[in-house]
Amino acid sequence: MKSWASWLLSAVLMGMGGTALAQTTLKATPNAPPTADCASPTDTLARVQCTGQIRIGVRVSYPPFAYKKADALTGFEIDLARQLAGVLGVRAELTVVTPANRIALLGEKRIDLAIATMGHTVQRDREVLFVRPHYYQSQTVVVGRKSYAVAGLDEVRGKTICVTVGNSTNADLSANGARLMLFDSAPKLVDELRLGGCSLAAQDDSFFATYFQQPRFAAANSVKFGFAPLPWGAAVARDGGQALADALAAALKTMHADGSLQRLAEQHGVASHFLVQQRAAWAGDCAKSAAPAGSNCLLPPRDNQLQATLFAVNVNALEARILQASGLKVTLAMFKTQVAMSLFMDGVVFSLLLVAGAVLATLAVAAGFGVVLSANSPWLRWPARLVLMVMQSTPLILLMILAGVLLSALGTSSPYFALAAAILMIGLYNGSNAGQAVAEAMTSLRQESPAASPTLAEAMRRASAQLVAFMVNATRGSPAASVMGVPELLSALTDIASFSSERITTYTLLLVFYMAVVGAVVWLGNHWVSRMQRGAAPCTGVAHA
Repeated sequence: MKSWASWLLSAVLMGMGGTALAQTTLKATPNAPPTADCASPTDTLARVQCTGQIRIGVRVSYPPFAYKKADALTGFEIDLARQLAGVLGVRAELTVVTPANRIALLGEKRIDLAIATMGHTVQRDREVLFVRPHYYQSQTVVVGRKSYAVAGLDEVRGKTICVTVGNSTNADLSANGARLMLFDSAPKLVDELRLGGCSLAAQDDSFFATYFQQPRFAAANSVKFGFAPLPWGAAVARDGGQALADALAAALKTMHADGSLQRLAEQHGVASHFLVQQRAAWAGDCAKSAAPAGSNCLLPPRDNQLQATLFAVNVNALEARILQASGLKVTLAMFKTQVAMSLFMDGVVFSLLLVAGAVLATLAVAAGFGVVLSANSPWLRWPARLVLMVMQSTPLILLMILAGVLLSALGTSSPYFALAAAILMIGLYNGSNAGQAVAEAMTSLRQESPAASPTLAEAMRRASAQLVAFMVNATRGSPAASVMGVPELLSALTDIASFSSERITTYTLLLVFYMAVVGAVVWLGNHWVSRMQRGAAPCTGVAHA
């Protein structure tokens, strides 16, 4: 005896001129002669019936949902695609798609259906028609070494988390103060976790599921916490796709109700907690209503849209004018949403504070090292020379990493502590080298006038060109502070790029910003040198009198 859902599917198909194909066994049935107008199919379902095949977009390299095994596609979504084609009584033609092109291929009518790990969001709801009920639900999880303690979003501030570009939940991590390291593909996250390049990584729990089945990975890592549940849906084109969506919705209701979808997931090692809930719902209360709207029946799309800025419309208009005038596609993502704008402004402020502090620290350390390196006492000179040797033989980035590790060991995650530590390291790195130039200037002044006692100001005046050079070097080296958790502009724009998926305009803007800042430091440095040189004549006359 047919279930109610099977009867509903039959009614839907018959009402659209199709064949009574809805069967509880969900096995492929021979193609029946289509009754639709095959001369000019009016919608996607009619075209599918007329051609006897349905073009389904699927992913690869995402086990256990879809992947290649012995040159054949297999996985939970692959079998689901073939079973849905069987319910319709047509042959499944599988086309490999990617997250970047799956929606576009539907819009261009190059595929009829996408079953490709696609989360149902409010934004995507405007572009394609999702089939409900959903066939799966995932959430983003943060995974890391078992010894690494972090229990929720409120504890990620200052911590570096490896993510993939374009993941919408990257905005949640950034908004809570996490520093993001970007990768183009999810498997690279696992590689970095294994190699120690990442202490934490964030990705869908569905992706990590297959790795936690591997004993070595499971022994070393654990799920720290999860957030942002996201329902997955099969999708069709909005234009002409409604009839196909209705037919597939009836099929999925049947698959939920009789447990075949749950069994298919378990067969492929896919976590089935959500499917167990859906089976109970569609075999129970959800079956009593023709159009169930409860949260346990038809789940709403996830609203992952970021709050727009007040001038987002103007930014979009500016982008359009630039494209029309020059042919260049410029995407100013940092000005379109509140989260991105906040990150951007914080990045600018922290960068300016970092540059100003690094320049002043360079001058202060240079003066101190100049005095100590030119001191008569070897007990002062030799320790300073030892520090200088370390600074000259160690890359700045390594010093920053060591400082970041020290801050982490002390349990300090405040961006202001990180800023202060970065200023100190940059000032020490550049100031010690500049101090050597000051000490050499002091020595030359003493040799020129043995009877005179040159002052530190005179030595710094003589070494002013080297001082300006190291001030500029400190400015150019300031982006290295991002590795220790300082939310300066490089770090901020990296975070913005992680959820906007736009990098060319973002990093071009970063280049322009630092060109302007370096230019300003050069101008101020030269102005300072000019003032020092103008004041040198009277002092020089006294010294030689």
